[in-house]
Amino acid sequence: MKLGACWYPEQHPESRWGDDVRRMSAAGLTLVRLGEFAWAALEPAPGEMDLAWLARAIDMAAEAGLGVVLGTPSAAPPRWLIRSHPEIRLVDVDGSPRAAGSRRMTCPTAPVYRESSARMARALVERFGHHPGVVAWQIDNEPGNHDSARCWCPACETAFRAWVAARYGELARLNDAWGTAFWSGQYGSWDELELPRRSSTVQSPSLLLAHRRFASHQVVSGLAEQRAIIAAGSAGRDILVNTYWDDTFVDARDVHEPAGIAAIDAYPHGVDGPEANAYLLDLARGSAGPSGRAWVMEQQPGPINWTALNPPVPPGQVRAWGWQAALHGMEASLFFSWRPTRSGQEQYHSGLVRHDGTDDRGLIEAAVLARELRAVADSAPEMLARPRARIAILHAYEDAWAIEIDPHQAGLTHRSLVQPVHAAVHRLGLDADILGPRDDLTGHTVVIAPALHLMSEDRLRRLREAIAAGALVILGPRSLVKDLDDCWLETPLPGGLAATLGAHVVESLSQTLPVTVVPGDAAAGPWTDVLEVDVADDDPEPVEVLARYGGPSYLAGSIAALRRGDLAYVGASSAEAWSTILAPLLIGRGLAVLPARVGVERFERGGRRIVLDHVALTIKGSPELDPGAA
Repeated sequence: MKLGACWYPEQHPESRWGDDVRRMSAAGLTLVRLGEFAWAALEPAPGEMDLAWLARAIDMAAEAGLGVVLGTPSAAPPRWLIRSHPEIRLVDVDGSPRAAGSRRMTCPTAPVYRESSARMARALVERFGHHPGVVAWQIDNEPGNHDSARCWCPACETAFRAWVAARYGELARLNDAWGTAFWSGQYGSWDELELPRRSSTVQSPSLLLAHRRFASHQVVSGLAEQRAIIAAGSAGRDILVNTYWDDTFVDARDVHEPAGIAAIDAYPHGVDGPEANAYLLDLARGSAGPSGRAWVMEQQPGPINWTALNPPVPPGQVRAWGWQAALHGMEASLFFSWRPTRSGQEQYHSGLVRHDGTDDRGLIEAAVLARELRAVADSAPEMLARPRARIAILHAYEDAWAIEIDPHQAGLTHRSLVQPVHAAVHRLGLDADILGPRDDLTGHTVVIAPALHLMSEDRLRRLREAIAAGALVILGPRSLVKDLDDCWLETPLPGGLAATLGAHVVESLSQTLPVTVVPGDAAAGPWTDVLEVDVADDDPEPVEVLARYGGPSYLAGSIAALRRGDLAYVGASSAEAWSTILAPLLIGRGLAVLPARVGVERFERGGRRIVLDHVALTIKGSPELDPGAA
């Protein structure tokens, strides 16, 4: 895994630049990202392009042996562009346009914004597309972040009508698909179709889901315009887009898969612990499509500035985060940032060096990590090769949107139902690939689909193909419940597979009772599906009950998990319950289960066993790694 830093020469005196890049190289960094927020410095006035300073910065970096990742600055257009074209400002749901002075304040549909972004990308690629120091490109920055994918301006409303009309063709089909007879919501003309605004209660989930799809489409199409310009003028270089790793504002698969490589911004203090980090790193690889290629474009190097508490980062933590990224298959990890800014909104966000230029702990640990990675790459490169996992976990952003729209429990998200499954697999000492429901599932031994909320014939076909190929398919809570328009299925659940399962879901519950899973006494989790068997005990393919609910409630004794042939269903939702139920199923499929305590990850790489302890902040493996972490 290559290491690098995010560098902002436009924010610092040029007299520092040479020392900056020499120190990066001396620490073992080999990549540097720059330019992604520099639009005003690159084009200080209309028609006045200044690329000379950027050329000097790129040349300095290249001379120091650093490969440059050059960013397009469309996430932060200059004030003069916003002032001269106020229609490019994003309009929030209350009708207020976002003001200049921040970032991600632009409408993804606005023609002037998209044309200007494309013009800037074209100027950069014409000047630097063949520069030997430019090894990769980054388009935009964290698209959709700050809820910037959805816009309520007139241009978006017009475009939304056209998008919906193209999708459904006729109003009658739309009314039927969305079930608009509820609360007299039928549309009589396309002009009556409006963006979902605040009303006396919530808007139709079908309308809300359509808006999420449309908003993501607008962002993705704008990124595609820039990608096409860069691909045409800078052949042979990776073109990445960095998404914030926990965002669901856009469909990250649609963002990353066209380029065959993903990039995420990894800030562990923005999520809830090392199991969340592991899940989101694997999700990034899955978002790239079949290649599984992914970078960490921004890695937390110390305390940050934007969470509720911004806790300290103990010695050894930055190195441990780096090793976690490497063992989960990241090709590169760049620290954000090289030097913290003296002004603006991120002054408390640490860098690898301090405000005064002295080495911060992050740089010391980055240098240790760089030495270790080089040593392993030289002596045992197979330790850094992420193998294809035998277990696949399905994930789709459309399912995430549908559950966010109608969670049925405050705070419940798609991730809170899927991540525990990933955590359970890792607690059993196994890797898991995270795939989309459009992916080929036939190469995996076990396919797990928790919260596969929306049913379609294509999804069913892929699941059936996996079963036919010999995989064990395990459905999880809130799976195959609604159709693609977010309307409830009127067939036994799980939709389309209840007959194959020989059972159906009789209750789907936001759980507030003290419910456990038996065998064992693991808490069932925040959501529980209750199952009922439909086939007789003497059926040629009987149902095997795997677990029941326990605890002092009316659910005690009801079925929590069952299996029929190569299809199973787990109704519980906690990582502990999943670990208990999964272990015998995985062993039965020939997988070597090696349980680890919470906070410890075990990896099998090239016949070697590696243990990454997120509590002690140590890593042990063969060959031995430098124990003097920091």
